[in-house]
Amino acid sequence: MSDKRLMLLSVLPRYDAEKHEKPLKFLPLRNFGGLPLIFFNSEVHWDSVKKRFSSEYAAWKSGAKIVVFALTSPAAVTGRGPSVRAHQIVLMHVSENWIPLDSSYEAVVAEKLDAEHRQYVKPMRYDASISEVFPDFYLLDTKSDKPFPMEVFGMATPAYLARKQLKKDYYNREYGPYGWWHWDATTASETMVLPHFPESRKPLSTDTPA
Repeated sequence: MSDKRLMLLSVLPRYDAEKHEKPLKFLPLRNFGGLPLIFFNSEVHWDSVKKRFSSEYAAWKSGAKIVVFALTSPAAVTGRGPSVRAHQIVLMHVSENWIPLDSSYEAVVAEKLDAEHRQYVKPMRYDASISEVFPDFYLLDTKSDKPFPMEVFGMATPAYLARKQLKKDYYNREYGPYGWWHWDATTASETMVLPHFPESRKPLSTDTPA
């Protein structure tokens, strides 16, 4: 076997309390074909992962799709086949279309965008350095000649509210009060009714004149 460490990528299986709330020795995976068995590096490793990625773990328990990355030891062959020991494990909540999500509120927005067949992108955190702020999504199919920012405000702590006001000031200054979309999820009802999205561009007609 190779002496190189591995970076493994898969998806957690559908959550099953009977299976997944008991002590686990290895990482549960949905798509495990061809992958080695990934053992935890200690008895408390999985517990620490759940605490570090508490929102992702909660989303998994609610039925969401969770991608898992594992940095492991070099593979070894045991009686059960190839196996590795995980050194680091990262969980990432994604939509059904594999869009990374930072919260359950973003999941609601992404689901509605997909249902309406909108064109959009999700800026990643490492893009933040190129701008004073960066939105949760950009709509690409509006009548605007540039990407249309979308923000989901999901907390009400003093620090978050200060950051929220900074973002609102920035978007109003750079895009105008009608040039960006936002949803204050802290005031949302149980039905999660979102503000209407900005109108999309009409697709070009392919009809041939008579």
